[in-house]
Amino acid sequence: MAAAHVFDERGYGATTTNDIADEAGVAIGSLYQYFPNKDAILIELTRQHIDSTLEGLTQLLGVMGPQDNLAVVVRTVVDYLVTQHELDTLHLLVAHSAPRTPQVALELDRAKERLVELAAALMVERFPDEGERLLTARMVVAIVDAGVHDVILRQPQGEVRHAAVEMTVSTVSGLIADRPSTATVER
Repeated sequence: MAAAHVFDERGYGATTTNDIADEAGVAIGSLYQYFPNKDAILIELTRQHIDSTLEGLTQLLGVMGPQDNLAVVVRTVVDYLVTQHELDTLHLLVAHSAPRTPQVALELDRAKERLVELAAALMVERFPDEGERLLTARMVVAIVDAGVHDVILRQPQGEVRHAAVEMTVSTVSGLIADRPSTATVER
């Protein structure tokens, strides 16, 4: 989309709706029929980015199941997210450059809830109690999200980044392995 290109090239703050219309080759009035301002464009781009990421993760996790090695599943998800974010400059805009509007925050919250659902589906056998499973899934999503966005992507490629990926994987694996299932806890 033309807006993503202009945002990436000029930065969110410096981009105008006229810049976006020029890049798209449309009249500014036509752009305003669909988007009243650049924040509305950002929200739509955010939705597209989230939908694409969730679709990819859903497909990726759809071929995995509770029988798969937990560390392999977590590493696969982390690697997917890191690779996608490196290739998608829109992600950097949404996550780090553009203002966090309430609508963007809602879209990101929607994505995290979907990720919790995906994670919880992989933990049904380990955590039969739904409340415990959802709590664990929320922690897993929070750890992976923070690991990817706050640590891994901020490291240069190489040994340090690899170490950050391994720390994220071991943290999630440890969380799940150290939590006894309610099925095995004496009451």
